[in-house]
Amino acid sequence: MHRLIIFLTIAVIATGCCYDIDEILLQREDISFTMRGEDLFVYDPLDCQLSHSIPDNVYRMYDDRLSDWVIVKCSERPDTEGQSLSVDLIWTASSSTRTETGLTFSVQKTSSDGKVWMWNKSKKIGIVIKNL
Repeated sequence: MHRLIIFLTIAVIATGCCYDIDEILLQREDISFTMRGEDLFVYDPLDCQLSHSIPDNVYRMYDDRLSDWVIVKCSERPDTEGQSLSVDLIWTASSSTRTETGLTFSVQKTSSDGKVWMWNKSKKIGIVIKNL
C-alpha cells in the first residue's frame, strides 16, 4: 500500500513538471484564458463577444449570457514578442469572481491578425487576446 502511495505521488509530481508553454499556449489558435493547463475561458464567435478599450489597454471576453467572462488590463499595449508587462486579471470561477493583480506577463507570440499570446510563468497562466 505504501509503495502505491509513493508511486502515485511521484506520478503527480512528474505530471506537474511536464507543464509546457509550447503545449499549453503556443499551439492554441483560439482566443482563450488558461491556468495550469486548464481552460478557464475559450472564445467561441457563435456565442461570445470581445471588446478592447485601446486607451486603457483593457481586453474583455465574455459569453452572451454574461455568466463566463475575463477582463485583462495591461500596463501597456501588448504587441511585441519578448515584451514584458504588468497585467491585472478578473474572471468568473464557478460561482465567484477571482482577481489577480500585478502579474508579470511576457508576450510570447503575435500574429498579423492582431492575436497576442501572453504567458505568466509563476502562476502558469496563458492568455491569447486580440488587438481590435
